[in-house]
Amino acid sequence: MMSPLCEVIRMRLLERIFSSHRCIDFQGCSLLTKQGAAGWASARGLASATANSSNSSVTLNMMRFDCPTKMNDPPLIILHGLFGSSSNFRSIAKKLSEQRSVYLPDLRNHGDSPWHADASPQAMANDVVKLMDNLELPRIALCGHSLGGKVAMLVALQHPERVARLCVVDIAPIKYTMEGNRSILEVLHAMSPESLSSRKAADAALIEASEKVSALKIQMVRQFLMQNLLVDQRRWRVNVEALLRDYPSMQDFIASPGSQADMPTFFIGGEKEGMLESSHFETCRRFFPNSKLHMMQTGHWVHAEQPAEFIRLLSDFCAE
Repeated sequence: MMSPLCEVIRMRLLERIFSSHRCIDFQGCSLLTKQGAAGWASARGLASATANSSNSSVTLNMMRFDCPTKMNDPPLIILHGLFGSSSNFRSIAKKLSEQRSVYLPDLRNHGDSPWHADASPQAMANDVVKLMDNLELPRIALCGHSLGGKVAMLVALQHPERVARLCVVDIAPIKYTMEGNRSILEVLHAMSPESLSSRKAADAALIEASEKVSALKIQMVRQFLMQNLLVDQRRWRVNVEALLRDYPSMQDFIASPGSQADMPTFFIGGEKEGMLESSHFETCRRFFPNSKLHMMQTGHWVHAEQPAEFIRLLSDFCAE
């Protein structure tokens, strides 16, 4: 099976194409959120909210796309995957905000959210619940891709009364090996500050490491990783050390024995070398008995490879 990270070639190209289409409608659902007399302000960063794990609190960065005409409908929260950020779903959220408000948080240790030593999916799930508390969201529709899908499933199993609908994108509630991603984390962790002083130096170091990690031979994979490079600080935007230390918990799916949640649940998989296979659906239904499965003719990045179809599927599911 191809590493999901290798499919960023299609993801990045399609993201650039799709993000060029604007969907602003000031009479209906808007990409902007109104702040009283202050008028209209950019949606990004307006709703940063405190989220507590069991040990400490962090402030999750978030993009917010309000739908003023449907503020009474449960909003949709979409969670990105490993190495990603809220920006991965920006174009998707713009379109979906015609139907309901959409929130895109950066998971802890990703994007512009703070770092924390605990990088487990459980801590991330706790963050999402606390985010809902601070935004005063009693119920939501929840969608997660890859690692974000595992986080979303934990939230739904532990707080079923707060999740009206659940969409899980190309991941199953099983234990994965995913050694390719671990190897990439090890490479990023081993890179010296000098190799992080410029994009050119970082690319050269990644090329050198590609002798041991074949995915790094692909230029677009390296470019995707370098979206996380902060040259002025000579570090990565993602908390590589914490992610590497807690990687076993990301590979696994740890839920209480017998856990079930019966909200409507939609599993969407990529038939071409994705991580969710039709054979996994029996396990999916043990946790989520009121679930259905749809396999798309894509790889792991279903939302980037076929954005229009993904939007249609998710929009129809949320409207059911």
